Amino acid sequence: MIRKLFKRKKTIYIAVGGLVLFIAVVFFFGKKISSNVYKVKRENFEAIISCKGEIQSEKAVFITIPDIFGDRTLEIYETQIKDLIPEGSIVKKGDYVALLDQGRIKQLKQANEESLKKILFNYNDAKIDSAVDLVALRDGIEQFIFDLKYKEIELEQAAFESPAYQRKAQMAYERALRQLDYKKRAYQMTQKSLRIQVARDEDWVKRLTEKDNKYQIAFDEARITAPQDGMVIYGRTFGRGGSRKLGIGSNVSMQNRVIATLPDLSVLVSETYVEEIYISKIKVGDSARIYIDALKNQVKIGAISSISNVGQEMTGFDSKVFKVNIRISSENNKIKPAMTTNNEIIIDKEENVLVIPRAAMFEKSGKQYVYIKEFGKVSIRDVECGSQNEKFVVVKSGLKEGDKILLSKPENIEG
Repeated sequence: MIRKLFKRKKTIYIAVGGLVLFIAVVFFFGKKISSNVYKVKRENFEAIISCKGEIQSEKAVFITIPDIFGDRTLEIYETQIKDLIPEGSIVKKGDYVALLDQGRIKQLKQANEESLKKILFNYNDAKIDSAVDLVALRDGIEQFIFDLKYKEIELEQAAFESPAYQRKAQMAYERALRQLDYKKRAYQMTQKSLRIQVARDEDWVKRLTEKDNKYQIAFDEARITAPQDGMVIYGRTFGRGGSRKLGIGSNVSMQNRVIATLPDLSVLVSETYVEEIYISKIKVGDSARIYIDALKNQVKIGAISSISNVGQEMTGFDSKVFKVNIRISSENNKIKPAMTTNNEIIIDKEENVLVIPRAAMFEKSGKQYVYIKEFGKVSIRDVECGSQNEKFVVVKSGLKEGDKILLSKPENIEG
């Protein structure tokens, strides 16, 4: 009796265990199958371009290196920022903002002063030498004129001499006249040459003196002040390494002359860069959502206000990028320049359309199709798709709401 009871319990345990295993298998495979099936439904669809940006003012007053630094004669092709007040500082018109490298200007000024001293010395010597040389030449001409008078007297007295002596006296007189004419022309040429030399030295003195004055102006204007009231935002430099903010130690030039800006905070934009493969898909006026990192991804509505006409190479991108400004239409006093943003530019928007995951759409020989599950069977169905984003595709025809499609290709169907 006990043995029979034991056998019955064992049979019950085995049956229960088998049932539990069966339920587990059914649950597991059922869950796996259901997780691979997507039910087609209608939704509002958006195609977006995501890009990072930075808050900037649409309009701003630029604080730049002085115009005197663009004078090529000074040879200040690039200068370094030696001091710069903290970014975000509130300044009044005329307040100190930055200091450029005055040491470099001082060196150039000293070198120019040395050149000026040498030219002045040569200039003064040239004037003295010119005066001495011309006096000597004039004395020589006066002496020769005096000698010519003796020749003239000899010629007059030769009238009482033989014809041969008369011819000799006549030839001596004419030769003296030609020599006097040569000396006068030589004097004029020497005078002209010395005048040119002195004028050249005088011009050098004038130019170096003007240059010295310009260096002094550049030295004084190296102390940069605010052109009006505002909040200081550092400028940026652009290059192959991308865009980076200026600071103490940065170099500026006439090609990159903005040291800082005083932004108009009434109109702000998110300055971003869009890759060239997407640039043809956007236009001025397109809507965008702006998520501001510093405000816990607070979303703001905006629209594209400008698109650069020329692309540029920047670090972090595989292709050229175009600068795009997205104007923020909603107001918020907490938004400040230089805050970073994540932007979503909306390039396409459709309401109440059939959408399916991109993973559920397959393509072969230019045809688009899905694997549809009907009445427990899986078959291939051709579909026509429209717009798509990173996750979903709009279905124009071939499916209806409620259809069940597979998210991956089944192993037992050719496709």
